[in-house]
Amino acid sequence: MSFSTLPFLFYFLPAFLAVYYIVPARFRNAVLALGSLLFYWLGAGTGALLVLLALILVNFAAGRLIEDAHSDERRAWLILALACDVGSLFYFKYMGWFLENLGRLTNTDFSFFRVALPLGVSFYVFQSIAYIADVYRGDAEAERSLLDYAAFQAMFPQLVMGPILRLRDVSAELHTKRPFSRAAVESGFSLFVVGLGCKVVLADQLASLWTALERIGFAYLSAPLAWFGAVGYSLQLYYDFAGYSLMAMGLARMLGFVIPRNFDLPYCSRSISEFWRRWHITLGIYVRHSLYTPSGGSRNGKRRLLLSLFVVWTLTGLWHGAAWNFVLWGFVLFVFIALEKFCIGGFLERHRFLSRLYFLFLIPQTWVVFRISDLGELGDYFSRLYPFLSSGESVFAGDLLRQLESYWWLFALGILLATPWPRRFYEKYRATPLVWLPLFAVFWLCLYLIATGTGNPFLYARF
Repeated sequence: MSFSTLPFLFYFLPAFLAVYYIVPARFRNAVLALGSLLFYWLGAGTGALLVLLALILVNFAAGRLIEDAHSDERRAWLILALACDVGSLFYFKYMGWFLENLGRLTNTDFSFFRVALPLGVSFYVFQSIAYIADVYRGDAEAERSLLDYAAFQAMFPQLVMGPILRLRDVSAELHTKRPFSRAAVESGFSLFVVGLGCKVVLADQLASLWTALERIGFAYLSAPLAWFGAVGYSLQLYYDFAGYSLMAMGLARMLGFVIPRNFDLPYCSRSISEFWRRWHITLGIYVRHSLYTPSGGSRNGKRRLLLSLFVVWTLTGLWHGAAWNFVLWGFVLFVFIALEKFCIGGFLERHRFLSRLYFLFLIPQTWVVFRISDLGELGDYFSRLYPFLSSGESVFAGDLLRQLESYWWLFALGILLATPWPRRFYEKYRATPLVWLPLFAVFWLCLYLIATGTGNPFLYARF
């Protein structure tokens, strides 16, 4: 079950909110924990739920043990908890890929190994690790109530796709009564509808463009259509994930929580480095705090900085998926971010227009690497992006015009909404009919599109 489904919108959410605010305030964390587990079970199944429950129990116990242990024992409990967290992530997400590649090297058949990837495992494992690390460093107190910890760890608005929370992000709200607030519910619902519109009206409709490209065959695209498709996928991925994040923020606000913003107009960036400070912000903070700074960062010379960047972006690529295209994607980002830090950063700062062209030229190509898992097909796609570097001829010359008829308005709307002006308008007029009436129309349009079966699963849910 996802946020952009009729069962969630008309059954789960109203029922959950009714129970959540009817029960006495002291029971709301229990309702949040149990309701979140129910949401996850309905969407992911019994097996995935058991994995989540096991990690909740392990990390709750580990947090208590680390906080209460003597100095010599604290490190041992930390290592044991991290081994459980990282081991679980490796087993479910990477073991199959590891065995597949090992089998190719050793000519051994590991096809017997099949394990389902629990929904959202990358997100809640990272959140578990952040919690344990914060308790160990003294940046957070261990939760003494299992229900309170479960409410934090399994909070359904952000369970499947983030944002990645640290306990201190929500600790104040978690331990207060969170009384019903009409203003908070209205504000949260408006954010939710904005996110729902991004997902259903933009991302889901743009998804059919990439499907059309796959049907044509990447090797037979014209260069204009290949670039059009790359930009289209860039917009689709953005509105899919940013839409989810807005829905998560809105739902959390309805429950009395304020969770961090996960996107800050990333396509207005002027470099790859700036883009990754604006895209999936909570992951960036997590990686910087957990990997970049501990590995030396920029404090110990250029060599250490280069090594830190390589480690960060290799692991970031792998975190997104167990496939070689994600490793390649992480390496490509490492190369360009290193170039910006060591070579062209000053030039980009001085030349704002050229820096925007540089960014807008590169970022769709990085998303193509991210999207296409088959390296042969990836090569075909880039041969169409740069046809002068290959010998092939496009079979469907003029194919862009046929796609423009269907998608030009989605591109225009998607590009407009990626700029600061709609946000400024929303913040200025959100309490007026200038915002409420369009949101009302968007909500009913989303319901129509969902009911007619034009929706798609969230892209980031598989990462």
